[in-house]
Amino acid sequence: MLLERQNELKVAAEALRLAQHGNGSLVVISGPPGSGKSALLTEIGELAVRLTAGAAPAPRALVMRAYAAPAERDFPLGVTRQLLEPVLTSGSFVARWCSGPARAALAFLQGDTESPRQRAATAVRALLSMVENITHDRVPVLLVDDVHWADEESLQWLDQLVKQVTQRRILVAVTLCEGEPAAERQEVRPLAAAEHTLLPAPLGPDSVDGMLLERLGVPADPEFTAACHEATRGNPLHLVSLLQECQTRGVAPVAAEAPAVAALVPPALRRRLLQCLREQPPYVLAAARSLMVLGEDADRQVVGELAGLDPVDLDESLWRLRRLALVTRQDTLRLAHRAVHEVIEEGTSPDERNRLHLQAAALLRYRGGAPERVAGHLLATTSRLDDDAVAVLRRAADAAVRRGAPETAARYLRRTLRDIPPHSRARAGLLVELAQVERSFAPSVAVRHVAQAFPLLPGPVARATALVALTPVAPAATLLSLTDLLRRTADELGAADALAGPGGPPAAHRALRQRLQARMYYLCENDPEMLASAADRLSRLSPLDEPPGTATGDQRELLVALLHAATVSAGLPAARVGALAHRVLDHEPASAAHVHTMLPLLVPIAVAADSVTGLLPWLDKALVDAVRRGGRLEESVVLAEQALVLLAQGRLAAARERAVRAGAAVAPEEATTLSALALVAVALRAREPELVAAVPERFRGLHENCELAALLTLVRGMEAETRGEPGAAVEHYLDAGYALDRAGWRNPLVVPAAYWAARALHRTGESDRAEQLSEQYLEQARRWGAPSALGRALALRAVVGEQTAAPGLLREAAGVLETSTDLHLRASVLLRLAETVAPRHSAEAEAALRRCLELAVECGAGRIAGRAQELLGPAASGTAVRTPLTSAERLVARMAVQGLTNQAIADSLGVSRRAVEKHLTNCYRKMSTSGRSGLATALAEAGLLDTTDGPADPAEAVRPQGAA
Repeated sequence: MLLERQNELKVAAEALRLAQHGNGSLVVISGPPGSGKSALLTEIGELAVRLTAGAAPAPRALVMRAYAAPAERDFPLGVTRQLLEPVLTSGSFVARWCSGPARAALAFLQGDTESPRQRAATAVRALLSMVENITHDRVPVLLVDDVHWADEESLQWLDQLVKQVTQRRILVAVTLCEGEPAAERQEVRPLAAAEHTLLPAPLGPDSVDGMLLERLGVPADPEFTAACHEATRGNPLHLVSLLQECQTRGVAPVAAEAPAVAALVPPALRRRLLQCLREQPPYVLAAARSLMVLGEDADRQVVGELAGLDPVDLDESLWRLRRLALVTRQDTLRLAHRAVHEVIEEGTSPDERNRLHLQAAALLRYRGGAPERVAGHLLATTSRLDDDAVAVLRRAADAAVRRGAPETAARYLRRTLRDIPPHSRARAGLLVELAQVERSFAPSVAVRHVAQAFPLLPGPVARATALVALTPVAPAATLLSLTDLLRRTADELGAADALAGPGGPPAAHRALRQRLQARMYYLCENDPEMLASAADRLSRLSPLDEPPGTATGDQRELLVALLHAATVSAGLPAARVGALAHRVLDHEPASAAHVHTMLPLLVPIAVAADSVTGLLPWLDKALVDAVRRGGRLEESVVLAEQALVLLAQGRLAAARERAVRAGAAVAPEEATTLSALALVAVALRAREPELVAAVPERFRGLHENCELAALLTLVRGMEAETRGEPGAAVEHYLDAGYALDRAGWRNPLVVPAAYWAARALHRTGESDRAEQLSEQYLEQARRWGAPSALGRALALRAVVGEQTAAPGLLREAAGVLETSTDLHLRASVLLRLAETVAPRHSAEAEAALRRCLELAVECGAGRIAGRAQELLGPAASGTAVRTPLTSAERLVARMAVQGLTNQAIADSLGVSRRAVEKHLTNCYRKMSTSGRSGLATALAEAGLLDTTDGPADPAEAVRPQGAA
């Protein structure tokens, strides 16, 4: 059964009814290739048989069919023969039908098919008489497929027949392909002016869905159906060919396979389209090639200029292409589908494609087209580019970077490299420019390009500029031994400065030297001498005494590098380090660009100093900027920074989520040291060693980053403890401590090796060694002075030392931690204090437990909160332990409280409605409420209606499912 052809069949049925009563007519089925004309013609023949069967005394239909073909156009009356020759086998009626003036028809149909043309006139009259004789007994229904390919004599015969049908019981139905040059022949035009013209429309989505079920045997997912409809535009032939290709390739009609449909170009369709295009005049093919080159939404005038056509020929070409359904009929001017594009491309030589793309680029450039649109054509050509084209590609790269597409920008710049001399300064400058783009998604490739450019750069300033373009926290920056390059370049700059004369070196030289020195300090942080000199250098750095806002970016970079060295070596007290870190932060705008400087080290510095207040809002803005820029590396680093800050606040679940996202934001080979540090630190703090499996393999051996190597050693010790091997665990912990000590790392909070070793020794019964290590750890913590380090050290002494001293140590630890941002640590120390003093000081224990419960609920420490509530017992009545909401859940809950519907929330945040419903369900569960009516009260009681702690950008808080 035909789909969506009811109206056409209704018209045909009415024409048949009238023909039975002596009022015949001509039905023309017109449309582009593949629109289902032949199938409709066949259905009309079957309809004629059905409608006239058993209709006595009215005569029955006699269906005669012919197929015209280009190869048979020189065969006189060939189509007519196809129609009437089968009639000779109709039995007793043949003699009557071929009698009288039709007698010559029998001889003609039974005679030599190569008879001379001069017999055609006699044969035409006889064949017309034969059809008239047939009308006395039957209703002739003559069907001719592709009538435009019929021979000239058959077309003349059909024309004469059609002139008679209005007074006869005859129905003639023919198909005519729009856009074919043969359809415009003078002999065909009379047939095109029919009383009934049927124009089969493209199939709709419902019909496509029905075809999928019929051809593939199983119901299709809506996404797959939509993809098939989009790819075929409802063209029946294209759809059938596509489904045959799906069956051949084993493509199932499921949503996951929907993207693959657009890439399928069935061979049968390809051959049909190729034949169709070959039949067109040259100017039509020229217009098609122009559309193929120009792509989406081509400008009409540009199409004409590129094809070399005047307006008249262009209009004619587009008219023909639209009638063939090769060009869209909407306002936009483009090829109808991928198959058309591929067929035209196959029929265009590489040299011609190059010429067309270059000419298109020149036309668009002349007309002021967007650089990226011009660059698209330059990318498609393999010809050598001139200086103007190279300049366009560089402008397009700038535009791509601004719109957040660094990978596209890199493609433009890589194309320019192909036409730059291999050992030129221009190539060196372009390689550095390319590296500055690639560092956002492929820092290791950026390093290789800087290494290639380095020997070609014209002086120390250019070489220094190239070196500071690399991202310091990316491990790729340490793959090449850059320390020597940094030091040599800095020395060259110093020598150049010495020759600068009385005026001194330019400010740009001094800035580059300071940036190089900052990177040298970072790369040499395993050198105890470099670490020891950091505190002295820090005290001599002049910007520290200047009013806020006067320090330059290069000075801040050097300051951060020195601060990091002083932090890991504990060369300055934590309070001083934290204050300086925040002073730097006050001068820095929140942007993703800080990732490519030394500024990411501010987070580990602030974490070690227990001074992370104000960092999260700054990082939220930086993350929004990173997403806008489209830089995966920037996003990964900022997420890792957020994970470290959340870990320092004791919010372990949120820290874990950020650390995992940071690792997933980039490919394993491009993972940064900071993202690896964040993941290992979370695994250690949350006691989830399995998280370390996500750390790339290259981070697991010896590494320039002393902290990461030591943290991985601590994780191995934790795994040994889990396996019941305390001796091996202690060895791992002590190894980490020894390695840190040899490198000059003295900070007790950066890598707490002594803390872990003392706990493990205490569990194995080696109390003396445990006390010795805990006392050593406490001394280091007091010298450093960070509240979290000191509180943890005091709590450790309370565990491994004399039990009589435990209450005093825990009270001191709780007091010290009042100023700490680590909520989890504060809650755990208060719980331990309550358990210790409960037998003698129940009031103190209850107060500690209540405060512990508040802190545990706030940071999401469910185990600690549950234990505190258990110890409080009846005193905790009315106190519900609620798991805190994530930032995404808080945002959705607040919008729901404001009265927005789920769909409105989804539209506002750019996510699915299902994602919103999932967040609200979590909110109801966590807040112990059954719906929106109680959500506002629950949020107010929990203090969550304040929007100041929300994310900087709603789009960052709630992301579509599957987003990184």
